[in-house]
Amino acid sequence: MAKQGMVSLNNIWKDKSIPKPLKFNLLKTLVWPRMLYGCQTWTMRKADELKIEAAEMWFFRRLLRVSWKDRRTNGNVLAKMGTGRTLLSLVKERRLKYIGHAERNTKTDLMKTIFEGKTEAKRGRGRPSLSYVDQVSKATGLKLQSISQKSQDRVIWRGIVKSSCAAANINPDDAAR
Repeated sequence: MAKQGMVSLNNIWKDKSIPKPLKFNLLKTLVWPRMLYGCQTWTMRKADELKIEAAEMWFFRRLLRVSWKDRRTNGNVLAKMGTGRTLLSLVKERRLKYIGHAERNTKTDLMKTIFEGKTEAKRGRGRPSLSYVDQVSKATGLKLQSISQKSQDRVIWRGIVKSSCAAANINPDDAAR
């Protein structure tokens, strides 16, 4: 869907009178919301992360009108854009913010049910699938009970989100823009 949105804006990307910073802002405003819809709840595997990074590079190459035949490296394209890869870091940052929001919500027990793992189902054979809670625990470096307690206080949780993003070289203020 995001690629479809990108293609539908072809006239803007091909227009040489529009400066690159404006095109980049249009990309973040018109295409990235489609790409990131519901990303707060995604359980990401390594393959998913690679697909997001590939899509981001495709967006940048399309915006700069760089063909794959030109054999430009990703680093070259990012340098020409004057930015780094921010889409995946934005997903991780949004996930942490959502956890705090959902934990503080007293109207529903959904997050508590998910966190405590009280779903009724038999576990299948093989390796256990990656869980949302495991990813959040890995990102914050906290255990489940500690996440539940600390997310109740907004100020503390914002500090944890900022420190987790800093550890992953993410600036939450830049990612939010």
